[in-house]
Amino acid sequence: MSLIHLLSLVLLYPTYATASGGFVAYGDFNCQEQKLDVWSDGVTVPDSTLRTDYSIKDWNSHAGGHYYENLTFSEAVKTNHTLDEAPIQVVWWKLEEVDRTCQYVIMKDSPRGWQVLNKLPGDEIVRASREGCYYSALRPGDNLITSFCCGQDDCAIVEIEKQHVTNPKDTTTGEAPKCSIVNSYSSTPTVEDGPQIGITRSQGCEAPPACSHSVSESQSFSTAVSHFQSYTWTSETGFEATFESGVDFLVDDRSHAGISYSIGQSFMDETGTTLTVGNITSSSEGSRQVPGTYAFYSFTPQYNCWKADVSCGKDKDGNEMILKDVNFCQPIISTSGDAAGTFRMVYVSDG
Repeated sequence: MSLIHLLSLVLLYPTYATASGGFVAYGDFNCQEQKLDVWSDGVTVPDSTLRTDYSIKDWNSHAGGHYYENLTFSEAVKTNHTLDEAPIQVVWWKLEEVDRTCQYVIMKDSPRGWQVLNKLPGDEIVRASREGCYYSALRPGDNLITSFCCGQDDCAIVEIEKQHVTNPKDTTTGEAPKCSIVNSYSSTPTVEDGPQIGITRSQGCEAPPACSHSVSESQSFSTAVSHFQSYTWTSETGFEATFESGVDFLVDDRSHAGISYSIGQSFMDETGTTLTVGNITSSSEGSRQVPGTYAFYSFTPQYNCWKADVSCGKDKDGNEMILKDVNFCQPIISTSGDAAGTFRMVYVSDG
């Protein structure tokens, strides 16, 4: 069971600000004639509606969304296409009664569960800011997560097509301490999903044959240090060091002297790896878009991740600064140079 599901069961009587609107399942592209019965883990979903009653900001209680596990749909049309050699069904989602200052999202849960490098609880497959009928292709038994956000600042996290890797945050005053691994939890890495990256611009598709997407600009992703706790201390030499909670992507900058880079270097020494930067280019896989929709194409890279406790020197009182449960992640690159990961079409509002 994923962390998202566990968190969803913690509070039986939560109180949340709820954005009006939900996603109603239909079998026809107009979302008018064929309403589908929906089951989640064998229980009927009321009104065939996936509710948007938990927001992106509801991390402490529901990990950023409402989790629907093991979904099945009555009479959904099967397509000739397959995902990972499994038959897929077409489900159209009717969104109505929306607040135009908000965005409403359907995400697909990762088969690997918790995603240490993703600020969202899953991969977006639908993101809508207006009423409409939105396409999805699903396997029987898929897990979906619904969420919403309101306002430009809160919704920045869902604008994945504008995402770019940035330099690591460096809030250290003075020379960063040299860090070293003091407790490694496993010599074998786990496979984790990275952040979903939009690799084409949104476009419309008016009529058959279905429109195609090809990658026109290279998008990069790189080695990362993931951490969920912040630390601030004054070192023995008198300067303040800060290690902020989050994910730092270590771009190829050998002169960088921040703590995150020092931690990354300690993991590289421990695992025998080097700083890796992967690229998704025009030679990457392409995909077709369903007629009558707007969409962009995305890629979610996979990472090999190691977890360890890291020592970054001593504070002014002589206490060793141990940073707990730090994750170090390297992009998985095949021998052919291609990045491992998942391509998805993300269906969005027009315009």
